[in-house]
Amino acid sequence: MRKHWLVLVQVAFSAFLLWRIFGDASLRAEASSLLGLAHPFWLASGLLIAFTGEFLCAIRWWIMLRIFGVPVSFARTCAFTASGLFFSLGLPGSGGGDAFRILYVIRIHPNHKLRATLSVIADRLCGLVALALTLIVPLFRLEEFKLDPVAWNIFLISSLLVLGVLALVFLWWLTTVPSLHRRWLPYLPHHLREKAAKMGQIFGGLGKNPRTVSLAILLAIIALAAHFTTYFCSARAFALPLSLADFFAIMPLVDTLTMLPVTLYGLGLRETLFEYLLGGVFHIPAGAATMASLTGFGLQAVVALLGGLCVPFTTPAAIKA
Repeated sequence: MRKHWLVLVQVAFSAFLLWRIFGDASLRAEASSLLGLAHPFWLASGLLIAFTGEFLCAIRWWIMLRIFGVPVSFARTCAFTASGLFFSLGLPGSGGGDAFRILYVIRIHPNHKLRATLSVIADRLCGLVALALTLIVPLFRLEEFKLDPVAWNIFLISSLLVLGVLALVFLWWLTTVPSLHRRWLPYLPHHLREKAAKMGQIFGGLGKNPRTVSLAILLAIIALAAHFTTYFCSARAFALPLSLADFFAIMPLVDTLTMLPVTLYGLGLRETLFEYLLGGVFHIPAGAATMASLTGFGLQAVVALLGGLCVPFTTPAAIKA
């Protein structure tokens, strides 16, 4: 029971937030009135863009696998990524898909357990750097955020959270600097010393390939842009008067806060943030903001479910073939 407490908390908090949102009768009426108005063109466009974003993520991970010397073909990398995406939706917690990606690689290369793990961590770090860079976009809209106290607080909390995570990554990198490494490593327990030394190899691998890493970060930025555009398409499906630039201003904040493991897949929290940001900054009604958020998540969920079609190609028999 103890190992599932975080999932239970996430489920409970998501349920509470969704109940709070849809507990408003006027919001329910507004959201239900929009259900039949969704434009198929924008929904199809959003689905295609969501698929493109995940395909770019597969390319990024393939680049990381090559950096760490794990010889996995591009086709298999795509299949593993799609299957991992499927399992990340089917299992609680965002790490489920990453765990499956690592396991798939280990099936092919059982002697590359550490390298497979490092490739996934490096892939996530590229995504983190890309998210931090996209936070530059809201800086150009500061005056609009300042007009609404809640939106301004969301901006400040998101910025501090990303800066804090980047600071922790920087401290992690400092532990791998040889002169510092020799000073602090002896103070660790013996069983942690070897793990710390191995995990530090991630920065060595990345540091030797600056151009390749820069390409991976560029792909991560484009994939994030596709992710933001998916939600823009969701909003346009309901004819909301919002521009793509508006979504590039709010989505870095939304994605930063939904990284926190407080809700299941960001459900409830994402809708609350949409309600506050779209309502406070762009004066979008709460029901319409909620529908834009849920539909955007739904488009991503469809892509994840389609990833299940690749699961048969990741079975032990298929991998050996």
